[in-house]
Amino acid sequence: MAVEKFSISLPEELVTSIDEIAAREGLTRSAIIREVTAEYVGKRTSETYERERRARIDGVIVGFERIAEQWGSDERSVADVLQEMRAAEEGLGD
Repeated sequence: MAVEKFSISLPEELVTSIDEIAAREGLTRSAIIREVTAEYVGKRTSETYERERRARIDGVIVGFERIAEQWGSDERSVADVLQEMRAAEEGLGD
């Protein structure tokens, strides 16, 4: 894996905290910063993906609601079923 070096500026208190963690865990500043940066990027990437995924699902639900309106619906429309599936999926993550 290629490594790129660059300089950053951090408040003194933050550097002190990083140094304390590094000393306690036997790591370098670079290792600490690399780890937290990777976690942050991973979290932001997955949050973005999740928002986009939910937007696509919501778009599909709206489309099915329009179809159900044109065809008429019985007790449960396709949109209701999809919404129930989505709720069940969200419940699995708990």
